Amino acid sequence: MDWGSTRSTESFDHVVGQVLDYAIIRLDPKGTIQTWSLGAERVKGYTAAEAIGCNFSMFYPEESRLAGLPEKLLAEAEADGRVEHEGWRVRKDGSMFWGDVVITALHGEDGNLTGFTKVTRDLSEEHELEVTLKESNERLRVLIGQVVDYAIIGLDTQGVIETWNLGAERLKGYTEAEAIGRNFAMFYPEDVRRAGLPMQLLDVARKTGSVEHTGWRLRKDGSRFWGDVVITALHDEEGNLTGYAKVTRDRTDLKSLEDAQDAFYAAFNHDFRTPVTALKGFVDAIRDASDDDEREHLIQRVEASADRLLGMVEGLVQFATHRAATATLLLADIDVAQVVRGAVQDLPSHIGPKRVKVSDQVAIAHVNGVAMHRVVTNLLMNALKYSAENTPVHVDFARPRPGTVRIAIRDQGRGIDPGDIDKIFDEFVRGRLAEPDGGTGLGLASVRELVDQLDGTVSIDSNVGVGTTVMVDLPSTPALRPSAPAQRSKSDTPPAGPVPSPSRRSRPDPSTTTRTGQSSG
Repeated sequence: MDWGSTRSTESFDHVVGQVLDYAIIRLDPKGTIQTWSLGAERVKGYTAAEAIGCNFSMFYPEESRLAGLPEKLLAEAEADGRVEHEGWRVRKDGSMFWGDVVITALHGEDGNLTGFTKVTRDLSEEHELEVTLKESNERLRVLIGQVVDYAIIGLDTQGVIETWNLGAERLKGYTEAEAIGRNFAMFYPEDVRRAGLPMQLLDVARKTGSVEHTGWRLRKDGSRFWGDVVITALHDEEGNLTGYAKVTRDRTDLKSLEDAQDAFYAAFNHDFRTPVTALKGFVDAIRDASDDDEREHLIQRVEASADRLLGMVEGLVQFATHRAATATLLLADIDVAQVVRGAVQDLPSHIGPKRVKVSDQVAIAHVNGVAMHRVVTNLLMNALKYSAENTPVHVDFARPRPGTVRIAIRDQGRGIDPGDIDKIFDEFVRGRLAEPDGGTGLGLASVRELVDQLDGTVSIDSNVGVGTTVMVDLPSTPALRPSAPAQRSKSDTPPAGPVPSPSRRSRPDPSTTTRTGQSSG
């Protein structure tokens, strides 16, 4: 259509004059407004009488006019036929709106420029939404970037790393500069890469929306960790795949615990069956025994097997009961030396409590008597069990530093393999030198957790074939006398008179880091 003709101009004015959602106007080659529409009045606030004859640059903020933006847009439209631009525009009342502007060059039959059409749409609401979304995305990006417990990364459609956070650096060992641009397959062991697992996971995520996988992954230094990985497919508004979000969590601790539990269940199954089978055999042998001496010997064997079974069951029940406990511990200034002596008296006679030599001292610590009785009992049982019957077990007390009392339980037994020292306090772990003797692998784990609740620490010094010393360090006050009874064991009687009010210590979250000298499990 020839917008330069009178008839065409009239048709143009008639059409655009009815449009309300768009400001449609016609400009001469210099940018002077020649026509005005109801939509223009609605968007910009000027009437036709106020606008016609003025230059369209009046709709631009001062800084845009000074930069020559209006003239640049006309020049670009003349050169290319049209130009589109988004930016702030000014209404009559001085308020601003975000305008989407399309300027199209108009030519006469001779090809000469006759003017321009300018179509403006108010996109202020859309722009505000877009800005809000960008700010939200930026906040999310910053938040994700600062998460340290999870490795959160963005991948393109081929698995190439596009974004990296602090958690990824902490878990995998690569800096952002080292990781971005490389394929995420580098986190997988070589045999897994050869099998095509990384791309298989992306394919499943693409088809189903997400995929979860656990397995060994590699750090920058070549070390391995057990990763729990969730990969989620990302799509644009039209449903096209744009990439993937990959979230990885280090679950090596859980994997180690599961492996230890599996080993424990297998060992427990064997250890439990052995004394049960022996019991059945002894019972049959007792029936056929020819004299009292043989019968008495068999009965002693039965008792030994029953004690072994009972010890295993009691260890499990004690540990489970302790883990399920939620009550607060009552703390007081207690003579832990007296707790030790009470625990020795309460030991079964057949394990040799007379071998225990307790130092004749007073050792005041701010603890819970019942908890300390359990700690000492566990440690004494181990010391007696893993040392020869003709060797003593010594218990000494010291103050290694101000505000601390130390209980040292020292035996002359077989010791602990150096490879087990760092994990000997972990749940379900039995030292390799102790495996033939059975047990649950829960006694020392219970000791560590109880000592943690008392704000203390526990550590081990051991030499194979020489013996083991377990040191329990407990908080202490300068009190010269205990403020509460040391321990009400079955061999004690309750003290007379009132007991000063003890303090309370809440049971800590088991998930928090322990302060022992060994692995936290």
